[in-house]
Amino acid sequence: MISETLIEQDAIGLALTGSLAKGMLAKRLQPKRASEYRDINGLLPNMKQDIAAAGPSTSGTFPNLTAVSPSDLFLVTGVTGFLGGTVVAELLTAPFSAKLLLMVRACSPEEGLERARRSLERFEVPHALLAKLTVANILCGDLGNVAAFERDPRLDAVTHVVNCAGITSFGKDPDVWRVNVDGTLAFAHRLKRATGLKRFVHISTAMICGDKPPSVVEEDVSLGINGQHLVPYTESKAEAERRLLKEMAGLPFVIVRPTIIAGHTRLGCRPSGSIFWAFRMSHALRMTTSPLDGKIDVVPVDYAARAVLHLAAAKELRHNIYHVGSGPNHSSTFAEIDAAFVKADGGVRSGEFHSGSVEEALKRKDSFQQIFGQCNRRFMQVAIRLYGGFAALDATFDNSRLLKEGAPPPPKFSDYLGVCLETCKDVSIYAQAMIDFV
Repeated sequence: MISETLIEQDAIGLALTGSLAKGMLAKRLQPKRASEYRDINGLLPNMKQDIAAAGPSTSGTFPNLTAVSPSDLFLVTGVTGFLGGTVVAELLTAPFSAKLLLMVRACSPEEGLERARRSLERFEVPHALLAKLTVANILCGDLGNVAAFERDPRLDAVTHVVNCAGITSFGKDPDVWRVNVDGTLAFAHRLKRATGLKRFVHISTAMICGDKPPSVVEEDVSLGINGQHLVPYTESKAEAERRLLKEMAGLPFVIVRPTIIAGHTRLGCRPSGSIFWAFRMSHALRMTTSPLDGKIDVVPVDYAARAVLHLAAAKELRHNIYHVGSGPNHSSTFAEIDAAFVKADGGVRSGEFHSGSVEEALKRKDSFQQIFGQCNRRFMQVAIRLYGGFAALDATFDNSRLLKEGAPPPPKFSDYLGVCLETCKDVSIYAQAMIDFV
């Protein structure tokens, strides 16, 4: 059940605008004849000589990618999204020898290639590597219309799937269930027919835990936690998990639940300011709805992408559900986060940072323009309620399973926050927040 107080008409309207555009694009997608596809052996030309041009990468701390076979075929969905785009950027700049197939919402492979390259430019992937991608790497598809691409013969050769696609809007997108639940299951059923499939990684979210989690959430209990979902997105992800676990016997799937993804350790908010606006808003208000010593589980997108790929490429895994997060030992407190903002601002403070209520923040609505800059006052009220709900959880997510699989511990949010702020200081909080509502 959704907590209705967190969603208002302003946010609903914004979400509908985005979903209508996505729906129009999905209707234009048409399946292609098998004869129109190139041989899958040409899906990824040799890129090894160009990897050095991408600069140093810390992907080597996640050893599994070096173990993939040149005959493997990785299918990545959600390529134009934040996490999906980062996953592909990591694959292109890591010592990765397998072939690559990218699912993109587009009307033609040429359009899909253009959209994929444009997305990857956000992560500063060298042009020499982007130029190696061709239309043969593109699968035109949308989880909202699996029938449009399910006959593509390249799907039969897929060995690994990283399914990052889905509707992630915090608003009430009318297609969220059709895409995130029904589309995901239809997609999984189709890939189940790939005889050489080694792993199907489904990206869920740790926030399926609801609004009354324990202080440390473990993977095996979070689906059974009572309480309301904070947004329709998390409810849809929870249902998709239930159905995968119930209906997909025989599919070699693993469910990966990232916690809150905010920023990039090297690029900050240049690729996307998703979620980071909420922390900027809290800093501007000089308050949080959590105790100051309460923790919030945040990871940078580059760490999350490498962790996802580490699990995808593993020859064997001990479990079928993993959190990708900071865990209780590497999550920052709200006091540490505000101190990092103050440091990044040159030590300037405008009042004491304190713990308060959503109602206290909303009483300042007449001053929102002064606090946040140019903004829509009603929208900011929705944003404050949403942030208040997530911050008040005061929970971290057990990441010991991931660490036991050989992944390194994540960086603390407070340690790379300054990079995020530096790369978005000219973007208003209001404009940055819009990313997560359309």
